[in-house]
Amino acid sequence: MNKPISPFILHTSSIILFLALLLLFAFLVPLPIPAYLDFQVLYHANLGLTQDIALYDRAAQAEMIARLAGVTADQVFILPFPYPPWYALATLFLAWPPVEVAARLWFGLNLSMLLASVWLLTDGWKPVPRLASFLAAIVFIPIIGSLYVGQFIFPVLLGASLITFALRRENISLTALAAALLTFKPHLGGPLAVAALIYLLLRRDDFSRRAVRAILVTAVFLFAIGFLADPAWPINYLHSLLGFRDIPGVSSCGLCASLPVGLVALLTGQTDIGPALPLGLALFVILFVALIRFRREIFQTPESLVSASILITLLADPYLLNYDFALLLVPLFILASSASGKNWLWLVFAYLFPSLLLGLFGRGGNLYLSIAALLLLSLQIARAKPIDGSPREA
Repeated sequence: MNKPISPFILHTSSIILFLALLLLFAFLVPLPIPAYLDFQVLYHANLGLTQDIALYDRAAQAEMIARLAGVTADQVFILPFPYPPWYALATLFLAWPPVEVAARLWFGLNLSMLLASVWLLTDGWKPVPRLASFLAAIVFIPIIGSLYVGQFIFPVLLGASLITFALRRENISLTALAAALLTFKPHLGGPLAVAALIYLLLRRDDFSRRAVRAILVTAVFLFAIGFLADPAWPINYLHSLLGFRDIPGVSSCGLCASLPVGLVALLTGQTDIGPALPLGLALFVILFVALIRFRREIFQTPESLVSASILITLLADPYLLNYDFALLLVPLFILASSASGKNWLWLVFAYLFPSLLLGLFGRGGNLYLSIAALLLLSLQIARAKPIDGSPREA
């Protein structure tokens, strides 16, 4: 009698098959994905690592690109790498194929992370609405732009979806993996990771204690492997962030899509990130404290915790661009899972709102994207159920 195939072998085989198909797609399908938009930041960083160039050594990266292009270094402009080192280490394989192939491979990976996020968020849905949700996610306007330019939001989107699933299923390994993914863009995923950690600390049960240990071990591991990418990465990472801020156009934040920058623009007529930083911090504290003080039931379940944390971040973070609102998919699907009646009208309107803004006002609509987050947070507050005194309450 034949022995059944073990789950480990089955899962490993599925992953290998998926990666093989993804590579065939990247090499054989001439999809017109631009290689020199946002994706080039990650590609140049990875390419430098394969040539023993420290991750945050911008000057050495510029010399490398100049040699490849046959020009002088002063003719090359390299953006500082604004992400933690494990982002580059996890995607180092992208430096091996030609840049055009690497861009298509990154597109395929991003699309896969998007679909995996939807699959996790719609766990338990009926087949027809679950299938429709995949199409709804792909044509969501911030998603389309992010996929096209090769943006870096998708690991955070997957992390937010995965931590919702993992906390609900009380899966320790997936919880630690989700927390790691949230750190890939710290200013977006960091607040959610901290909120999830506080949630676990307040639970004080066996699962929460083991999950916290797993998260801390993962954090130590990520910190340690960062030195493989740059021997002085904590200091150089900070310098890289400061250098990114000093690039013309970044400090003025003309393309920003955040509420703090919008409020500064309303008061001063300037989209300046400087005064928006303390304003964003104040908004973040006010929103969290107000909800904890008056509607703490909104943090009672993993789903509502994740949704509220994302929405507060999208309302308070001063440095957001329109593709960062791809994270709206998480609260949209979480709220849709139990929506009824008039709630659906608000959800549909919040889903279409980014498309309406960008269609009517172009880039000028960026500053109003946070209204969609405000609508969803208002809906979540209105639907929050009173705390029932459960012993699992956080």
